[in-house]
Amino acid sequence: MLRGFRDLSIRRKLILIMMLTSSAALLLASITFLTNDTLTLRRTLTEDLVTLTDMIGANSTAALLFDDREAATETLGILSKQTSIMKAEIYDLSGTLFAEYVRPDIISSKLQPVSSSGKIRLWDDYIETHRDIVLDNEVVGRVYVRSDTLKLRERLLWYLVIFTGVLPVAVLVTYLLSARLQRVVTDPIVRLATIARRISTEKDYRLRAQAEAHDEVGDLIDSFNEMLTEIQDRDTELELHRDQLEQLVGRRTSELEAANTQLALAKERAESAAERMAYQAYHDSLTGLPNRALMNDRLVTALAHAHREVEMLAVLFLDLDRFKVINDSLGHLFGDQVLCAVGERLQSCVRAEDTIARVGGDEFMILLQDVESATDAGNVAEKITDVLKSPIYCNDQELHITTSIGISIYPDDGVDSVTLMKQADIAMYRAKERGLNTYLYYTADMDALSHHRLTLENSLRKAIEREELEIFYQPKVDTISREIIGAEALVRWRHPEFGVVSPEQIIPLAEETGLIVAIGEWMLHTACAQQKKWLDAGHSVARVAVNLSAEEIGRRYMFDTIDRVLRETGLDPNNLELEITESALMQNAQTTIAVLRRFKDLGIHIAIDDFGTGYSSLSYLRRFPIDSIKIDSSFVHEIPHNAEDASIATAIIAMAHSLNLTVVAEGVENRQQLRFFREKGCEAVQGYLLSPPVPAEEFTQLLEKSSPSTAVGTAD
Repeated sequence: MLRGFRDLSIRRKLILIMMLTSSAALLLASITFLTNDTLTLRRTLTEDLVTLTDMIGANSTAALLFDDREAATETLGILSKQTSIMKAEIYDLSGTLFAEYVRPDIISSKLQPVSSSGKIRLWDDYIETHRDIVLDNEVVGRVYVRSDTLKLRERLLWYLVIFTGVLPVAVLVTYLLSARLQRVVTDPIVRLATIARRISTEKDYRLRAQAEAHDEVGDLIDSFNEMLTEIQDRDTELELHRDQLEQLVGRRTSELEAANTQLALAKERAESAAERMAYQAYHDSLTGLPNRALMNDRLVTALAHAHREVEMLAVLFLDLDRFKVINDSLGHLFGDQVLCAVGERLQSCVRAEDTIARVGGDEFMILLQDVESATDAGNVAEKITDVLKSPIYCNDQELHITTSIGISIYPDDGVDSVTLMKQADIAMYRAKERGLNTYLYYTADMDALSHHRLTLENSLRKAIEREELEIFYQPKVDTISREIIGAEALVRWRHPEFGVVSPEQIIPLAEETGLIVAIGEWMLHTACAQQKKWLDAGHSVARVAVNLSAEEIGRRYMFDTIDRVLRETGLDPNNLELEITESALMQNAQTTIAVLRRFKDLGIHIAIDDFGTGYSSLSYLRRFPIDSIKIDSSFVHEIPHNAEDASIATAIIAMAHSLNLTVVAEGVENRQQLRFFREKGCEAVQGYLLSPPVPAEEFTQLLEKSSPSTAVGTAD
């Protein structure tokens, strides 16, 4: 219906709108008038009925008192003149009908009262009311009167007849007026539409519409004419520019031909750049080897082929051993040269169809396709370890590089790329734990070890709060007097499930999780407090040694932490020794020197731990404010039988003494080693020959037994 209305002409729309509006207004006025008149008439009828009822009640009082039914009936007889009264009844005080009047045309039994209350009832066909008859404020009876509503229905019928006759006349008048008046609005719009159609058809923009009034339609026509004027002016201007455009097109054509030539060259360059970008997206920018993304793609493809052809393939995960030391001591530029050299050597160990990728800082991955057996992967791993045995020369430096390799086999260890790479990674970490410069095949129990490691990592975060950590102390013994002159604090973890966990497991976990700082501060505070107790008890423990990690040295507030701990425990700084590994010492030499000098100014002794395992010589010792060095146990194990280790230890002792540094030998496990270091002038030793690390209570017992003539395990 709405769509049909929209399609009507504007003239018909206006006529229809005016007719509907007028009709609606007439209908609303009629309904309002009819409703008001009906309500007024009803109210009048009701009021008249109430008055009549009260009058009958007043005239019936005496009849009720004297039980005169004839008088009451005569009183009701006057209602015969009221043609609208249908029925009237008088009841005595007990509710018994006393007198009655019924209009002759009415059957009395069909006019039972609807209610016995005194309220007036107004129904569709009649009006009724109950009124109490009261004498001296006492009710002596009741009057019931019912009247019809014939007058009201006659009035409503009369109104309907009038409305039915007036409505068509009003509609006709409205139509005639609308048809006449709408032309005032529609004629200008129709003329404007006619002009617009002619312009659209003939393209003659000189035509104009005439405005006859200054209303909105007139403004529309004026705006339309102005628009035509602008279009006409633009047509003229376009004609003027057409010739110029033709000339420009000729010039532009030649320019476009030249531009097409340039675009062709640019396309070639873009394609070349895209090829370079694609290459860079899938290759390592340093070594030129495939990166992790390309390795993963090739592995997925190789797995699909191996599954289809029922073949085996192998994934090797390589991690260079101690490569971080090279970067920290010699610089990243030096380390990049080493990585390139390693990549070139790896390529000589595999076939053309195999893939070598650099997947991380010092991590490589090798995909071996179509291997006959798992042994083939092991042969390649051995070939890699052999080819890396030759030293790498960079900037006049000779470096010996080793690698740890993990191997996973398809389909034994996994059937998808993610699983195979994960298993090879796990095997590589197990190879590192077993010992550097080796390879291991993945086995199922390695997952259990990884889970064990993850469990330890999660438990370590709460170990301090649960007081599961404990410090063991290993004595340092003077080689001449054989007295205990110091102690090294070593952390132990009494895990509720795994028992005592060694530092070899705790420290790497703490460094990886960032807990090394919190554990280090706890160790420092505990060790200093224990050293203070020993000194107060009269024991001759010169110093207690606490290890500092590279992360702790680099902390901004490390000096403030140590100073606070010393003040809280009351320990003299001269009774504290800080041990720093050689590799940690070289990570950021300038910062480390500044930090160590502040420690020295405070009175703390500084020792280099694991000396001899780094890549630098003793000459750099002149730069650092240190007091002693500790020969790493790897040089002690085979002394005196290994002449090379004995020579290295002798040289270290001699050079350290030339720099006025004291020397401590770690890992002394037999009397021959003790005799060797005493003869070479080494000031102190520590190791299982003297005592393993023990709790503080046991160490106190060792102190009580220690004397110039007796010492644990030191008899020649």
